[in-house]
Amino acid sequence: MMVKPVGIIGNYNIDIMIGNVKETPKWDTEILADRFEQRTAGTAGYMALALHNLGIPSVILSSVGHDEYGDFLIRALQERGLETQGIVRLLNQQTCVGFVIVHKDGSRAITTVSGAHDYFDLEMYHNNKHLLNECAEIVICGTYLLPKFSAEHALVVAKEQKALGKKIYFDPSWDPNGWSKKTVSQTLEILKYVDVYMPNKTEICHLTGKEDWHDALHIVSQYCSEVVVKLGSKGAAFYKEGKIIVEAGNNVTAVDTTGAGDVFDMGYLFASRCKEDPLNRLSFANNLASRVITQKDRTTYPTLNDLRKYY
Repeated sequence: MMVKPVGIIGNYNIDIMIGNVKETPKWDTEILADRFEQRTAGTAGYMALALHNLGIPSVILSSVGHDEYGDFLIRALQERGLETQGIVRLLNQQTCVGFVIVHKDGSRAITTVSGAHDYFDLEMYHNNKHLLNECAEIVICGTYLLPKFSAEHALVVAKEQKALGKKIYFDPSWDPNGWSKKTVSQTLEILKYVDVYMPNKTEICHLTGKEDWHDALHIVSQYCSEVVVKLGSKGAAFYKEGKIIVEAGNNVTAVDTTGAGDVFDMGYLFASRCKEDPLNRLSFANNLASRVITQKDRTTYPTLNDLRKYY
């Protein structure tokens, strides 16, 4: 039986990781790090590679430059037998690159050069949406990082794909433009057409203007029936039909937390596909993300056998 792919619409880029520093550098100074890595990344990249090792194919709709970084990203998918037709290659544009400084405690600071992501838009989606026909779920992600694919455009996608019977997951990431009233109102409108909304606690609080994620969840739940809030080292919370379930995080030593939330999302999606109950979905997603953050690189991702071994 063919395993249905997951459609991922969002940011797909290179991350240049600089690892294990004691502090971020101040202007006009220099610090030493002990490693660096060129990584297949972006929300879409982390999601696709995590799904691949769980045995689920994916289809990414995004944009990259016509450069060596774009070659790297296309090759990363093709080597795994994944679809690349939905990734638009733009002449005379740089592939989006994130420069990530990782602290010795696993936290990170990111500076991004958007490049080709500045040009991903609704037309590119419409030109490639036929590639999503066989997908069971559609993940709309990194929306705030795609200037021409705003929340308003993501709303068009959510409406259209939901009408086609697809299950819609939504994780727009952090808004670098400051959570304007327009962005907030458009995001809340999208949630009416989303099956599962997956922010972290900081994102949901900024979206709603609340300091406590419980209060923020109360507001968001008026728009979306199923909400999963990532709580970092404290685990994750599930909300549906007035019921909140919290699953504690695993006690692990974090080496690099970059992409952990994206991997968590796909662990939750996988467990949902397997018809697990909400507590088991959170547990599986926590376990998957915990394995990833204990790794110093992203050359490999956990398989089901890996998870059975450790949990």
